[in-house]
Amino acid sequence: MIGFGVATISMSILPFILPLDVVIPLVAITAMIATGIVAFQTKSKDVFKHITPLLAGSVIGVVIGMFFLNVIDKKILSAILGLFLVAYALYGTIIKKHYFHTGKKLGIFIGILSGFFGSFLNIHGPFVGIYSSSDGRASKEDIKDMIATYIFITGLLTITGHALAERVTKEVLTYFLISLPFLILGLLTGTKLFKNIDAKTVKYGVYLFVFIAGTSLLFLK
Repeated sequence: MIGFGVATISMSILPFILPLDVVIPLVAITAMIATGIVAFQTKSKDVFKHITPLLAGSVIGVVIGMFFLNVIDKKILSAILGLFLVAYALYGTIIKKHYFHTGKKLGIFIGILSGFFGSFLNIHGPFVGIYSSSDGRASKEDIKDMIATYIFITGLLTITGHALAERVTKEVLTYFLISLPFLILGLLTGTKLFKNIDAKTVKYGVYLFVFIAGTSLLFLK
Protein backbone atom coordinates (compact mmCIF):
# COMPACT_ATOMS: atom_id res chain seq x y z
CA MET A 1 0.00 0.00 0.00
CA ILE A 2 2.83 2.40 0.86
CA GLY A 3 5.92 0.31 0.29
CA PHE A 4 8.26 0.23 3.25
CA GLY A 5 6.01 -2.26 5.08
CA VAL A 6 7.43 -4.92 2.77
CA ALA A 7 10.91 -4.60 4.23
CA THR A 8 9.73 -3.97 7.79
CA ILE A 9 7.54 -7.05 8.03
CA SER A 10 9.88 -9.26 5.99
CA MET A 11 12.90 -8.40 8.15
CA SER A 12 10.80 -9.18 11.23
CA ILE A 13 9.83 -12.68 10.07
CA LEU A 14 12.18 -14.11 7.42
CA PRO A 15 15.37 -14.28 9.58
CA PHE A 16 13.59 -16.98 11.61
CA ILE A 17 13.00 -19.02 8.42
CA LEU A 18 15.92 -18.39 6.06
CA PRO A 19 19.65 -17.65 6.51
CA LEU A 20 20.41 -13.96 7.00
CA ASP A 21 22.75 -13.87 3.98
CA VAL A 22 19.73 -14.86 1.86
CA VAL A 23 17.18 -12.68 3.64
CA ILE A 24 19.03 -9.35 3.33
CA PRO A 25 19.43 -9.29 -0.50
CA LEU A 26 16.03 -10.99 -0.96
CA VAL A 27 14.23 -8.31 1.05
CA ALA A 28 16.20 -5.58 -0.74
CA ILE A 29 15.07 -6.86 -4.16
CA THR A 30 11.46 -7.40 -3.09
CA ALA A 31 11.19 -3.98 -1.44
CA MET A 32 12.73 -2.27 -4.47
CA ILE A 33 10.23 -3.88 -6.86
CA ALA A 34 7.28 -3.11 -4.57
CA THR A 35 8.23 0.52 -3.98
CA GLY A 36 9.07 1.02 -7.65
CA ILE A 37 5.56 -0.06 -8.64
CA VAL A 38 3.97 2.10 -5.91
CA ALA A 39 6.06 5.15 -6.88
CA PHE A 40 5.17 4.73 -10.57
CA GLN A 41 1.46 4.50 -9.73
CA THR A 42 1.43 7.53 -7.42
CA LYS A 43 3.72 10.14 -9.05
CA SER A 44 2.79 13.05 -6.77
CA LYS A 45 3.97 16.58 -7.53
CA ASP A 46 7.44 17.75 -6.43
CA VAL A 47 8.35 14.41 -4.82
CA PHE A 48 12.03 14.77 -5.77
CA LYS A 49 12.11 18.23 -4.19
CA HIS A 50 11.17 16.58 -0.88
CA ILE A 51 13.41 13.51 -1.05
CA THR A 52 16.59 15.10 -2.48
CA PRO A 53 17.80 16.18 1.01
CA LEU A 54 17.04 12.65 2.26
CA LEU A 55 19.08 11.08 -0.54
CA ALA A 56 21.99 13.48 0.03
CA GLY A 57 21.98 12.67 3.73
CA SER A 58 21.77 8.95 3.02
CA VAL A 59 25.05 9.00 1.10
CA ILE A 60 26.76 10.56 4.13
CA GLY A 61 25.03 8.11 6.48
CA VAL A 62 26.10 5.06 4.48
CA VAL A 63 29.73 6.21 4.49
CA ILE A 64 29.63 6.76 8.26
CA GLY A 65 27.84 3.45 8.79
CA MET A 66 30.37 1.49 6.76
CA PHE A 67 33.21 3.15 8.68
CA PHE A 68 31.75 2.14 12.06
CA LEU A 69 30.51 -1.26 10.86
CA ASN A 70 33.22 -3.22 12.66
CA VAL A 71 33.47 -0.86 15.64
CA ILE A 72 29.95 -0.57 17.06
CA ASP A 73 28.26 -3.60 18.64
CA LYS A 74 25.32 -4.47 16.37
CA LYS A 75 23.10 -5.70 19.25
CA ILE A 76 23.53 -2.48 21.23
CA LEU A 77 22.86 -0.35 18.16
CA SER A 78 19.77 -2.43 17.30
CA ALA A 79 18.43 -1.97 20.84
CA ILE A 80 18.99 1.81 20.76
CA LEU A 81 17.31 2.14 17.37
CA GLY A 82 14.47 -0.16 18.46
CA LEU A 83 13.76 1.92 21.58
CA PHE A 84 13.80 5.14 19.54
CA LEU A 85 11.38 3.81 16.91
CA VAL A 86 8.97 2.37 19.48
CA ALA A 87 9.04 5.61 21.51
CA TYR A 88 8.44 7.77 18.44
CA ALA A 89 5.62 5.53 17.17
CA LEU A 90 3.86 5.76 20.54
CA TYR A 91 4.47 9.51 20.70
CA GLY A 92 3.09 10.03 17.19
CA THR A 93 0.02 7.94 17.98
CA ILE A 94 -0.79 9.58 21.31
CA ILE A 95 0.11 13.22 20.59
CA LYS A 96 -2.33 14.59 18.03
CA LYS A 97 -0.34 17.61 16.80
CA HIS A 98 3.39 17.02 16.56
CA TYR A 99 4.32 18.34 13.13
CA PHE A 100 7.84 19.51 12.30
CA HIS A 101 9.07 21.84 9.61
CA THR A 102 10.41 19.31 7.10
CA GLY A 103 13.01 21.48 5.42
CA LYS A 104 16.40 20.67 3.92
CA LYS A 105 18.28 20.50 7.24
CA LEU A 106 15.86 18.01 8.80
CA GLY A 107 15.76 16.05 5.54
CA ILE A 108 19.55 15.71 5.44
CA PHE A 109 19.63 14.73 9.14
CA ILE A 110 16.94 12.06 8.68
CA GLY A 111 18.75 10.87 5.55
CA ILE A 112 22.00 10.48 7.49
CA LEU A 113 20.22 8.39 10.15
CA SER A 114 18.49 6.32 7.47
CA GLY A 115 21.72 5.69 5.57
CA PHE A 116 23.66 4.96 8.76
CA PHE A 117 21.26 2.33 10.09
CA GLY A 118 20.37 1.05 6.63
CA SER A 119 24.01 0.33 5.78
CA PHE A 120 24.20 -2.59 8.17
CA LEU A 121 20.71 -3.13 9.66
CA ASN A 122 18.71 -2.86 6.40
CA ILE A 123 16.47 -0.26 8.07
CA HIS A 124 15.60 2.66 5.77
CA GLY A 125 11.83 3.05 5.71
CA PRO A 126 10.92 3.94 9.30
CA PHE A 127 12.97 7.14 9.24
CA VAL A 128 11.42 8.24 5.94
CA GLY A 129 8.02 7.38 7.41
CA ILE A 130 8.78 9.62 10.39
CA TYR A 131 9.92 12.44 8.09
CA SER A 132 6.96 12.30 5.70
CA SER A 133 4.27 11.82 8.35
CA SER A 134 5.61 14.74 10.42
CA ASP A 135 4.70 17.24 7.70
CA GLY A 136 1.19 18.50 8.42
CA ARG A 137 0.86 19.75 4.84
CA ALA A 138 1.52 16.36 3.22
CA SER A 139 -1.42 14.52 1.68
CA LYS A 140 -1.67 10.74 1.83
CA GLU A 141 -0.44 10.60 -1.79
CA ASP A 142 2.59 12.74 -0.88
CA ILE A 143 3.44 10.47 2.06
CA LYS A 144 3.04 7.36 -0.06
CA ASP A 145 5.16 8.69 -2.93
CA MET A 146 7.95 10.09 -0.74
CA ILE A 147 8.42 6.77 1.05
CA ALA A 148 8.13 4.64 -2.09
CA THR A 149 10.40 6.76 -4.31
CA TYR A 150 13.09 7.12 -1.66
CA ILE A 151 13.20 3.39 -0.88
CA PHE A 152 13.16 2.51 -4.59
CA ILE A 153 16.20 4.70 -5.33
CA THR A 154 18.16 3.59 -2.26
CA GLY A 155 17.09 0.02 -3.03
CA LEU A 156 18.69 0.21 -6.47
CA LEU A 157 21.96 1.30 -4.88
CA THR A 158 21.72 -1.39 -2.19
CA ILE A 159 21.07 -4.16 -4.71
CA THR A 160 23.98 -2.95 -6.83
CA GLY A 161 26.18 -3.33 -3.75
CA HIS A 162 24.84 -6.82 -3.06
CA ALA A 163 25.41 -7.81 -6.70
CA LEU A 164 29.01 -6.54 -6.65
CA ALA A 165 29.57 -8.49 -3.43
CA GLU A 166 28.08 -11.59 -5.13
CA ARG A 167 25.25 -11.88 -2.59
CA VAL A 168 22.52 -12.02 -5.27
CA THR A 169 22.75 -15.77 -5.72
CA LYS A 170 20.61 -18.27 -7.59
CA GLU A 171 18.96 -19.18 -4.27
CA VAL A 172 18.03 -15.55 -3.61
CA LEU A 173 16.54 -15.14 -7.10
CA THR A 174 14.60 -18.40 -6.73
CA TYR A 175 12.99 -17.23 -3.49
CA PHE A 176 12.23 -13.87 -5.12
CA LEU A 177 10.40 -15.55 -8.02
CA ILE A 178 8.42 -17.64 -5.52
CA SER A 179 7.41 -14.51 -3.59
CA LEU A 180 6.55 -12.42 -6.67
CA PRO A 181 2.90 -13.58 -7.14
CA PHE A 182 2.16 -12.92 -3.46
CA LEU A 183 3.84 -9.51 -3.71
CA ILE A 184 1.67 -8.53 -6.68
CA LEU A 185 -1.47 -9.77 -4.90
CA GLY A 186 -0.58 -7.72 -1.83
CA LEU A 187 0.06 -4.59 -3.91
CA LEU A 188 -3.27 -4.92 -5.72
CA THR A 189 -5.10 -5.36 -2.42
CA GLY A 190 -3.25 -2.43 -0.86
CA THR A 191 -4.02 -0.15 -3.82
CA LYS A 192 -7.75 -0.78 -3.44
CA LEU A 193 -7.65 -0.23 0.31
CA PHE A 194 -5.60 2.97 -0.05
CA LYS A 195 -8.34 4.65 -2.10
CA ASN A 196 -10.80 4.24 0.77
CA ILE A 197 -8.73 5.59 3.67
CA ASP A 198 -7.87 9.15 4.68
CA ALA A 199 -4.50 10.79 5.38
CA LYS A 200 -4.91 10.42 9.15
CA THR A 201 -5.31 6.65 8.83
CA VAL A 202 -2.27 6.47 6.54
CA LYS A 203 -0.17 8.29 9.15
CA TYR A 204 -1.31 5.92 11.88
CA GLY A 205 -0.44 3.05 9.56
CA VAL A 206 3.06 4.49 9.21
CA TYR A 207 3.39 4.67 13.00
CA LEU A 208 2.28 1.04 13.23
CA PHE A 209 5.01 -0.09 10.83
CA VAL A 210 7.57 2.03 12.70
CA PHE A 211 6.45 0.37 15.94
CA ILE A 212 6.76 -3.11 14.38
CA ALA A 213 10.24 -2.31 13.09
CA GLY A 214 11.32 -1.02 16.51
CA THR A 215 9.89 -4.02 18.33
CA SER A 216 11.56 -6.49 15.96
CA LEU A 217 14.93 -4.77 16.49
CA LEU A 218 14.56 -5.05 20.27
CA PHE A 219 14.24 -8.82 19.93
CA LEU A 220 16.92 -9.18 17.25
CA LYS A 221 19.42 -11.87 18.22
